[in-house]
Amino acid sequence: MKNARKYDSRVTIGAVPDSEDLQQLRDLGYRTLIDLRDDDEKFGGVVEKRGRELGMAYIGIPIVRDEITMDQVLAFYQDVYRRGSGPLYCFSRHGKRPLALLLLLEAVAQHKPLSFIFRRAAKFGMNLEGDLSLNAFLTEFYNSGKMEPIVAAIRQLRPELL
Repeated sequence: MKNARKYDSRVTIGAVPDSEDLQQLRDLGYRTLIDLRDDDEKFGGVVEKRGRELGMAYIGIPIVRDEITMDQVLAFYQDVYRRGSGPLYCFSRHGKRPLALLLLLEAVAQHKPLSFIFRRAAKFGMNLEGDLSLNAFLTEFYNSGKMEPIVAAIRQLRPELL
């Protein structure tokens, strides 16, 4: 698949899959699609329809890049780490949104600075520092001191990270 990057043994992230990509994902055993595009980016729901036709679960969490809420972040974590959901493919227009949220969880769990997220994203071939909307969200989140909902999610969903 073009633009797909394995995040861990359960999660692959990337850009919007086309019909061939969806078939390949299904053939590889992927069971769940998590779509983080906002409603204006979905172009008629083609990915959802084709994914469901192939027997894959489809979860849409419409995230407007410059209006990310904690509820959306937590919904993403709950869907990604729900038992039995994997393996799964998380995507947005370019794949940056799912990567940013996964790295945020990892950074909070490991008490890493904000720069950790940007360095790790670069290793995935994505520049989050140059993405002004995601950069602003991550920076504001880190500076807000409101990490308790994320820590609680980690305790519930990924206690091995703590």
